[in-house]
Amino acid sequence: MKNSYFCLALFVLLPLVPAWAAPTDADFGRAIVQARLAVPEDPAVRSALGIRKASGQMMLSDIDAGVILVEIFSMYCPYCQKHAPMTNKLHQAIESGPATRGKVKLIGIGVGNSPFEVKFFRKKYGILFPLFDDGNSAIMNTITGIKTPYYFGIRKNGGTLQVFFTQQGAFEDPQAFLKTVLDKSRQP
Repeated sequence: MKNSYFCLALFVLLPLVPAWAAPTDADFGRAIVQARLAVPEDPAVRSALGIRKASGQMMLSDIDAGVILVEIFSMYCPYCQKHAPMTNKLHQAIESGPATRGKVKLIGIGVGNSPFEVKFFRKKYGILFPLFDDGNSAIMNTITGIKTPYYFGIRKNGGTLQVFFTQQGAFEDPQAFLKTVLDKSRQP
């Protein structure tokens, strides 16, 4: 009889456990703004991002932009592979818009991907924007539970970074997605 009560309690309470333990967008946001990335080797990439360091590690706060849009991807993610052309179109929309060029930066972070895997992804899919590796899985270990692709919109507020937008999954229209990001970035 005790076993049946235990099984009933387990059956009733078990679905509630993930709700208590599941990471939230706020948890993901805290992890992403604290992420440490390798400074890009390419001087042109450092210049485009406004990175003054020539080597070592950097944080997203080192990027010279009011809004930073981060795509979390994986080389092994078939959705990321299929969506790469759309993300390139998003980058082109940012760079071609007078209101966004230099003010909004798009980067990608390959969670659990080595530098080799990120370079392979960049070359195979013709990625036009800066990609960073998370080869040591520092970010992946901190923000487990997301599915790729995953997007973060980060606004610089004085010396701090604030996540104002998250989206799990691909977008259909780069222009509409950019408009949504920009509209949300202006909200207090």
